[in-house]
Amino acid sequence: MSELSTTDVVVIGAGVSGLTAARRLAQAGRSVVVIEAGDRVGGRTMNLDVADGVITEGGGQWVGPGQDRVLSLVDELGLETFKTHVEGKSIYHRRGRSKRYAGLIPPLSPLALADFAQLQLRLERMARTVPVDAPWTARRAASWDATTFGRWLDANAVTAEAKEMFTVGFSVTNAEDPHATSLLVQLSRIRGSGGIDHALNITDGAQESRVVGGTVRIAERLAEDLGGAVVLDSPVVEIAHDTDGVLVRSARVDVRADRVIVAMSPADAARIHVTPDLPTRRVMLQRRWSSGAESKLFAVYDRPFWREEGLSGQAVSDLPVAKYVIDNSPPDAGVGILLTFLGTTGSSRGPDTILDDPAARRSAFLDDLTVLFGAQAASPTAYLEKDWTHERWISGCVGSRPPGSLIEYTDADRRPVGRIHWAGTETATINQGYLDGAVRAGERAAQEALNCGVVTVRSRRAGLP
Repeated sequence: MSELSTTDVVVIGAGVSGLTAARRLAQAGRSVVVIEAGDRVGGRTMNLDVADGVITEGGGQWVGPGQDRVLSLVDELGLETFKTHVEGKSIYHRRGRSKRYAGLIPPLSPLALADFAQLQLRLERMARTVPVDAPWTARRAASWDATTFGRWLDANAVTAEAKEMFTVGFSVTNAEDPHATSLLVQLSRIRGSGGIDHALNITDGAQESRVVGGTVRIAERLAEDLGGAVVLDSPVVEIAHDTDGVLVRSARVDVRADRVIVAMSPADAARIHVTPDLPTRRVMLQRRWSSGAESKLFAVYDRPFWREEGLSGQAVSDLPVAKYVIDNSPPDAGVGILLTFLGTTGSSRGPDTILDDPAARRSAFLDDLTVLFGAQAASPTAYLEKDWTHERWISGCVGSRPPGSLIEYTDADRRPVGRIHWAGTETATINQGYLDGAVRAGERAAQEALNCGVVTVRSRRAGLP
């Protein structure tokens, strides 16, 4: 039988967004209980142990300029960042040939380079017409939401090479193939994240820095400061709400509160039974929500040997698995780590033999790394991976909306329902899908609850059973 407790606000989900909301509420003098279904905090951030205290990040890991809220929180928590390694030449491999290059832009053919530039220019012009807080009100919103980003690329790219570059870049950042993403959603993300260069680049871009100790340290520090207010291993099964308050029922604790913040993706929030029923728009959004399905693969070496050869560790290719590779070594370079991303849809999808067989996945990844970085890449000291498609409580590392759902369901992702508020990076309008978006969403949800006049539940009689 679950323990019954009382608090001002219940937060469901102990990821960065939910814990940020809880921190801001606690700082405002409100009592908070955070309920998490899993056995750890961090949500879609987590560390993987490499060896002897060395970690790599299995989930969201980068922060960069323009991501002011998460960088401010990192400072507030006393954490430090370090720059992603970029020194040296990168590798561009296509159709059996490898080229080394300096700078940000791979050595595309002159026609492909011009094509990439015209695609970027057109997309950013379109994005500037999309209101950040209400993209469904854009003049061409209906037609843009009726198609996918991938279809737009198919129709407007002149060269296959330029289209491949966009596909690789946005498959990594969105955790799904562009053909699964609404064009309007993508334009809104471009507008809200500072443009395509910021989204795809490392230096001066969204992948510029990492957190010392891993980005999960953000959630861990937040949870440490909240102390016993965080309840783990307690999936929420029901939210009952009325004009007097809310009652949240979970495996280990039932909590009466004035308000509740659900800091989960809409797809995951659909697991919770809500009484009375949620509005139809919210229910249908949860049913139609698309969760990106992407895994991270890591090859670990006794040292970052590629740096000795003047290489950055970055590569862009048309190989089966390692379409994008980045140096994910720790700040002291005590070991070398190469990271790639494996999708399950579209052009980033591997064959089922790779998707379903860890040994085949490892072999294919190392084969690709050997093509790119030479024979030393064939013999790592360790191989690690994080598969986000089989998580029990988390439906993919990055979430999105399929075509048609932004016009149809507008702001149902974040519009409060009575005493229920919504957080999670998916509900952010600035830097949606990033850690910064998670922090912004948590702060926004906390402020909503405060603006609605959270009252101490001990001072009133709840009408709920």
